[in-house]
Amino acid sequence: MKVTSAFPIIVTEKLTESRTFYEELGFVAVFAGDWYIHLVWPECMEVQIGLMQPDHPTQPPLFHGRTMGDGSIFGISVEDAKTAADELRAKGFEFALELRDEPWGQRHFTLLDPNGVRIDIASQDAEMSDEYAKDFLMPVEGIPA
Repeated sequence: MKVTSAFPIIVTEKLTESRTFYEELGFVAVFAGDWYIHLVWPECMEVQIGLMQPDHPTQPPLFHGRTMGDGSIFGISVEDAKTAADELRAKGFEFALELRDEPWGQRHFTLLDPNGVRIDIASQDAEMSDEYAKDFLMPVEGIPA
């Protein structure tokens, strides 16, 4: 299997509110029907998100349930989390978790979308403790070896 992209689909009755939130974050809608909206990050088209109305008759019952925000995290990697936090704060976003450094080398902050989905925006530029450095099984771009 050759993967070309991956994206979550949020099943929500708040299509308009959710679309506005993700567009203000920086996503761009590439499809906008009355029951499904697909958005991409313009500088990295593999980063995508779908928004779908619940109980839509074109969808099998397996896809009818609503996304419950609690327990759902959409992680977004950026070059510099501090810069991203400053930009989003200037746009008026409210933070559910303020910018902080973690011992595994991550600097991140978290927003809540209109459905309660956690949007965790992170960069791998904080100092990493030896405790976590040993757990990396292979080199990963942006994570010091």
